[in-house]
Amino acid sequence: MSTVPINRRSLVALFLGAPVALSAFRLSAGELTAEDDHAYPTGSYLSVGNIQLQTIGGLGIGHIQSTLGLIGVLADSVSKEIYSLKQLEDLMNGTINGLESPKRMLRRMQDSGVSADDAEFLDRMVVVFNALQREARALIVYAKSRSTDDAALFEKSRRLALRKLGELTQQDDLPTAQSNSTNSAATGNK
Repeated sequence: MSTVPINRRSLVALFLGAPVALSAFRLSAGELTAEDDHAYPTGSYLSVGNIQLQTIGGLGIGHIQSTLGLIGVLADSVSKEIYSLKQLEDLMNGTINGLESPKRMLRRMQDSGVSADDAEFLDRMVVVFNALQREARALIVYAKSRSTDDAALFEKSRRLALRKLGELTQQDDLPTAQSNSTNSAATGNK
């Protein structure tokens, strides 16, 4: 893999979503138009290594967002008892274990000679994966106990995962509303 550093503006824009990415590409490359959203900018900073790292980053962010959504939906389902405790545990343990492989791959990529900025970004991705694993574990604990204290620990883990995702994508305004299950536990309703 190439060790060419990524243009940070284009990498961050990729993680903020396609509309923002296209705007950044338009600004940095001056080649895209509103009608041409399938074109790729050219330039010295878009080498094969950059495209590969941008793709890994984009897929990683998508995986993080999907995992965050899965945990949130399952947390909301706890208060409605949609899944058995065994089903919830199996889903969350699968999620926890499924995050190990991407973390190892990101660490291997860091060791492959990427730039310091890229290594730092990959490190922040691993931190988000770790936060998601903590959130999933906290959901299992809460689903078993249904205690207010465990609901608060789950909520703390959920907010940490959102904060770490916000730091990764440089977004300060990620939603932090309580999930229905922890909200119900906090008010004493089930």
